[in-house]
Amino acid sequence: MKVLNLFILIAVLQGILLSCAVPLRSFEKTPQPAPPDYSLQKYWSALPQKKDSADFQLTNYGIVNRQDEAKVDVFFITPTNYLKGFKWNVSVDDSTANAEADSVGCKLLASVFNESCKIYAPRYRTAIFYSYFASRKNSQKAFGLAYDDVKRAFLYYLKHYNHARPFIIASHSQGTDYGVRLIKEFLDKDTSLRKQFIEAYLVGRPVYDTTFKNIKVSTHPEEIGGFVTWNTVSYKTNTFFGDRVAPIIGVNPLSWKTDTSYVPAATNKGGLPFTTSRIDTGLVDAKLAPSGFLWVHKPDKPQEEYPATNTPYYHLNDYNFFYMNIRENVKIRIQSYFNANSKN
Repeated sequence: MKVLNLFILIAVLQGILLSCAVPLRSFEKTPQPAPPDYSLQKYWSALPQKKDSADFQLTNYGIVNRQDEAKVDVFFITPTNYLKGFKWNVSVDDSTANAEADSVGCKLLASVFNESCKIYAPRYRTAIFYSYFASRKNSQKAFGLAYDDVKRAFLYYLKHYNHARPFIIASHSQGTDYGVRLIKEFLDKDTSLRKQFIEAYLVGRPVYDTTFKNIKVSTHPEEIGGFVTWNTVSYKTNTFFGDRVAPIIGVNPLSWKTDTSYVPAATNKGGLPFTTSRIDTGLVDAKLAPSGFLWVHKPDKPQEEYPATNTPYYHLNDYNFFYMNIRENVKIRIQSYFNANSKN
């Protein structure tokens, strides 16, 4: 529950800024932790060849880890795991931050891919949450340091783990900022790597129609070679934690379309509560607003199971509200990829 309580703080922005420790010096005057060595397994939150939180199963509900037989990889970038502290970036040896990355980023989020993909999730020097509100000079350097790690991990993955296999890029929150940068740098141009790329799940951060030049939003469940994205909020909310960032791109994870049609909760195959004790079918409905935000009605569940739903921002539940639908969609897109490549 310690991990859960820390993440609930994300939804209470003013409380965080007023009560939590933040860096007191500029980025340049703050010593930064050493970079991770990705040849060492301990600097990966998840790898298919080791036991980790991404192996999560609920066999009674059909959630089975099949990474051993998966023909596809997912490179998963975990969300913010550094909520308070005096440095701009967390050490990859920080036990508290690593516990959050494992228990939330991998068990609750990345595990959604474990039936269909081998999961690679690097530890990286995550920028402190305060960076989103700090001066541009400091925040850019903190985010830049974190992205340098993610990029090095991706390059290590390609060289040592991928072996020309098809892959997915997936992420949440701060991780999505770096997922976007990876796609811009490695895939948003005609490269040989594009032939292996199945889809990107860029969840929990605003993405715009100008973000990429060539990688397009996917508008139906079987489409490949593009990306899907959504930001979950309560009905009539059109801001990202108070910031007016609309219009943004959105995909409805109950229909996998970009139209504004209402999709009832009956089509929701199941959400995964933070307690990871069961699957809740018919948990929430979903409708894309004209602003691009994903509107859902508040689920009738306790806060410890789906945290921060007493606020307009359901950010912490972007994956969990639609857990089973995402698992299904991953399988569909992978099948589309193999169908297309068998024809070619």
